[in-house]
Amino acid sequence: MTIADLDRGKAATIEALRSRMRGMEATSVEVAGLPTPAALQRVLPSLRIGGVHAVDSRSLALHMLAAALPAGGWGAIVGLADVGVEAASDAGVPVDRIVLVPTPGQAWASAVAGFAEVLPVVLAAAPPRLAPAEAARLAARVRGADGCLLVLGDWPQPASRIRTLGTRWTGADAGLGRIRAARLEVEVSAADRVPRRAVVELGGAR
Repeated sequence: MTIADLDRGKAATIEALRSRMRGMEATSVEVAGLPTPAALQRVLPSLRIGGVHAVDSRSLALHMLAAALPAGGWGAIVGLADVGVEAASDAGVPVDRIVLVPTPGQAWASAVAGFAEVLPVVLAAAPPRLAPAEAARLAARVRGADGCLLVLGDWPQPASRIRTLGTRWTGADAGLGRIRAARLEVEVSAADRVPRRAVVELGGAR
């Protein structure tokens, strides 16, 4: 199974993934937290399982998805219509084990919740509008799952929030026409700790 566009038939695909995950004990999450990229571990060593984690950088979010996926595990990307296979692969995401839903429309919350219940990591772009009650219901479903949700954008009371204070892209001025690396200054905040800052260097496409 390769990266797929699930604009239709989401329910059938989610059920198929449930069956697949039941038979894949080797990919089940057995730790208290999922790993983060090495460059981020000083300020955010792991992602709390059952938590919603908000990040405002698409490049960093893709790298976090890649780092958090357990060996052989599947993940999902929801609502990032402008993210292609190449950009995800450049960030280290195993695209042959990613379910892609570029335009979930009104089904955003149900699609994200369905994937979060069966997959170890889901990356979803925050919708333009989401009722507080709907956000609370989704967070409750994530809390009862064995993985975590990465939200690209804002989220009410996330387990952690990764905010970009500055970004410097490199590579395009070398005449190659492609961004090769990024240097980000980030601030990580969580309810149980004071905000901490770090400089994070990432490879891959913008």
